Amino acid sequence: MEHAPGTAAPKLIAEHIEGLADFWAPRKVSEIKGATCRKFAESRKPSMARRQLETLRAAVNYFHREYGLDPVPAFTLPTKHRPRERWLTRAEAARLLWAALGWRADEGGHITRIPADQRSPHLARFILIGLYTGTRSGAILGLSWVPSINAGYVDLDAGILHRSGSGQRQTKKRQPPAAIPGRLLAHMRRWKRMDGNIRHIVNWNGSSVQSVKKAFRSARTNAKLSQDVTPHTLRHTAATWLMQAGVEIWQAAGFLGMTSEMLERTYGHHHAQFQKQAAEAVTKKRA
Repeated sequence: MEHAPGTAAPKLIAEHIEGLADFWAPRKVSEIKGATCRKFAESRKPSMARRQLETLRAAVNYFHREYGLDPVPAFTLPTKHRPRERWLTRAEAARLLWAALGWRADEGGHITRIPADQRSPHLARFILIGLYTGTRSGAILGLSWVPSINAGYVDLDAGILHRSGSGQRQTKKRQPPAAIPGRLLAHMRRWKRMDGNIRHIVNWNGSSVQSVKKAFRSARTNAKLSQDVTPHTLRHTAATWLMQAGVEIWQAAGFLGMTSEMLERTYGHHHAQFQKQAAEAVTKKRA
């Protein structure tokens, strides 16, 4: 109650605390050690246990900074898994987009219309923005047509997507402005004409959308894609496509809002020139 409300993600912290409470609430800080951390992790997925323990560690460290704590306990966290690398081919992305718009292709290539209750035009906008800009899900859902201090917006005249509002707190998950690709800009101008006075770009009957998880799962099923395809896969896809196109690391990193080191470490092997010079040099005959 003292610290979390002023952070960038208070709702996420609240969810983590809810998951921590049953196990940790009856215990003292002095009981935080390797054995108890491992016992806590046994009851949930390693990735979730790690995130929740990181929140608990942040709470302990905050208390230590403000009030002093001696000794400060050491946390043992589950091993951090390698980041997901699932990305979509152009054909897969097209199938996902068509499914959101209400069309489905069977194995024979025949196109059929999806029932009306499974069509998600708002999801189609979400997918296009994700694929063409690599913007994170939360920032996409917050985008509006007009400048805002609390959320991102698009400047259709300048062709710039502002991923965050002027009054939003900056976090490690960088959200810098990005140039809007020409094809997406054309779509956005058409959407704006359709929306009139509607504020949010991704909207359902004029109202803002808080989550696309359900609609995304339905489109994924209709597109016959594997369950490892998630909304965050769109960001992976944008990064991979940029690397495959041979875009310079520093320019792609600035466009996506990540560090050059992160982009090269996670997606560098997709780059058109990945280790090409070294591979050619190692077999080249000496003069």
